[in-house]
Amino acid sequence: MLKQYVHLICILTILLWAVFQRAAQGITSVGIEPIIGYERVQMWVPTLHTKDRLVYGARATYGFSFFSAEAEYLHAYSTESFPTQNLVTKDTADKIKLGIRSGVDLLGLLNFYGRLGGQATQNQHEETNAGITSITKEAVKYYPYAGAGLRLRLGRNLKVTGDLTTVFYDFPDMNKNEYQATAGFVIQVP
Repeated sequence: MLKQYVHLICILTILLWAVFQRAAQGITSVGIEPIIGYERVQMWVPTLHTKDRLVYGARATYGFSFFSAEAEYLHAYSTESFPTQNLVTKDTADKIKLGIRSGVDLLGLLNFYGRLGGQATQNQHEETNAGITSITKEAVKYYPYAGAGLRLRLGRNLKVTGDLTTVFYDFPDMNKNEYQATAGFVIQVP
């Protein structure tokens, strides 16, 4: 079900981008940003540990450099093995973020920004223990997020970006947060 929503959001984003490209004469920032990132996740199965994984996706922004709307889709896949326990875990996660961002330009080359919004997450956990596999597909869950980042202009329509975003799973308990560090590039539409 989440994948259908992801496809619909991607198609709507592309259509809106095409429409707004013509209509955005007053808008100063329309961008599509492919994301390849690194994610560190704290897990509790089978014991408390951390897991590293790569993520990929895209982020679209629309607005002004000092205030804009954003939509983002991330897909993550990871495998972790515990040989002493004869256990292998695999996690697949789809994440959609909708939010706002606000930034400040420095010398026309750098843009520091903050971001705030909500994330919908659906995770599938597969566990193989002693040759027996069990699959758990969680319901879609919603969480707030906040983050900060930096964009460096390389050319008229190309920027390199990096950010750190915190997803708050059980606020104010800060031990259960998810921290997402991503890097990518932005194709800016004038």
